[in-house]
Amino acid sequence: MAQLREFAQRSSEFENLGVSVVALSVDDQQHAHKVWKGIAQRKFTILSDPAAKVIKQYGLLHAGGHGDEDIAIRTTLLIDPKGYEAWRRVSESVPDIPTADEILERIKQARRQASGVGENH
Repeated sequence: MAQLREFAQRSSEFENLGVSVVALSVDDQQHAHKVWKGIAQRKFTILSDPAAKVIKQYGLLHAGGHGDEDIAIRTTLLIDPKGYEAWRRVSESVPDIPTADEILERIKQARRQASGVGENH
């Protein structure tokens, strides 16, 4: 939840880069709405995927990961404007979740690479 809170607090930095932050969870819609209003401060979208359809498509379902319940593997993805996955970080633990600074730098780095800045020709 700390990552969501930090992303909400720094939402203007993502917006200034033209980036949309979207969280996806296996939690039901009611819980996702509660998190959106509280922790995310209504600054970005939180999607509810209780059947884990999208989460499975990305290969991020930990079946039976919490007792009998399926959970999503904590992952941060960057999707480029064309809808392709540009970067993925699967976090092993809560301290391993990337910070807003790390994500903002990854976005800038991906843009530099896409534009060819810093390449030797």
